[in-house]
Amino acid sequence: MHSNILPSLEKKADRTEFSVLIDRVRELKPILSASARETENNRRVSQTTMKLLIDAELTRMLRPAAFGGFEYGPSELSLIAYELGQACGSTAWCGALAIAYPWLVSHFSLEAQRDVLSDPDCVLASSLFPSKCVEIVPGGIKIAGLWRNASNCDNSQWLILGTLVPQSVGNPEFMWALVPTAQTTIDQDSWLTCGLQGTGSKTVRIDAPIFVPDYRLLRFADITTGTAPGRLLHGNRMSLYQFTTFIAVALASPILGMAQGALDAFVQTSQTRTRFAPTFTILPLAGSPIIQATIGTASAMIESALALLHNSLVAAEEKIRLGIALEPKERIALRRNQSFAARQSISVVNDLFSKQGASGNDLAGPVQRFWRDANAGALHIYLDWDAVGAMYDNKGLVCHR
Repeated sequence: MHSNILPSLEKKADRTEFSVLIDRVRELKPILSASARETENNRRVSQTTMKLLIDAELTRMLRPAAFGGFEYGPSELSLIAYELGQACGSTAWCGALAIAYPWLVSHFSLEAQRDVLSDPDCVLASSLFPSKCVEIVPGGIKIAGLWRNASNCDNSQWLILGTLVPQSVGNPEFMWALVPTAQTTIDQDSWLTCGLQGTGSKTVRIDAPIFVPDYRLLRFADITTGTAPGRLLHGNRMSLYQFTTFIAVALASPILGMAQGALDAFVQTSQTRTRFAPTFTILPLAGSPIIQATIGTASAMIESALALLHNSLVAAEEKIRLGIALEPKERIALRRNQSFAARQSISVVNDLFSKQGASGNDLAGPVQRFWRDANAGALHIYLDWDAVGAMYDNKGLVCHR
């Protein structure tokens, strides 16, 4: 469904130093934190907030250089998303995905990349739940149906939608289709959740079938085998990062940030709060050995998970940049580390929330929001610890993923 002869990518963009990008994020954190409750109440990240991320050049981080991108890797994404998560879980979730999706587009044909990435401020959203309402027509397919959990779809110009394309023999084939958001309807009454409310992960709908040309389709099998059309483009470095191996970085890193945000808020409140002891005396919370141990344990769990995640990404990226393919056991270890980061984060936020006492239930308090958001994010199928852990045993490789 795509040409095997593709021209080279043309130009390279000047790249903003990563230290500058992360400083910009740190400057934005007080703004994002102050609007976290409003983001949650509005059930979406505002256009104003998304523009702040775009203006900070974050959405250029994982773009192909031919389209004005900086071609940073998943390791840099992990640090940016971790910082964002400390301010607002929903904004971090949407921001990390907005950073990551141009990298997924780099796997598509050059013509598809031009359609989408020619707009320097383009934001993408996705729903990978495949629709079966697919008809093969000359030059492409027609699709209709419902796609759930399209995070940040209100701010997107393009959607990456899962489809099951009929085949002449055998089962339908799973493909991703690039569709302009304007050709869909966003169900504003969907996404009523207890956590990550502000991500606006709503249902998008196509009632009357729309046409998607062949060149805007991407076979999932081509992603997993490293034969995607984008891999045929000379100098297209972003397509070397296999999407299925690295995408959970955009999910786990914000959750780690949420754990750190919860810890920071917990420490701040502990400095001023008192507790009513069983002896009917009022004691400063900061002086409690239990609270002190909780803080120490939480900080160690967050820092160790972040180090494991980030260091393994840096090592993998170095191999990829040298043209060395990752072994299956290395890819599985990366998936394990991503899922483990989310697992550690949940342990942290659950412990912190339990130590808040009854007052911790106040919806104005940040710890309860981080607790709800982190637990909601960790339910994502890409972070399922049982499923990911089953890939890995003490000998290393269990199965190829």
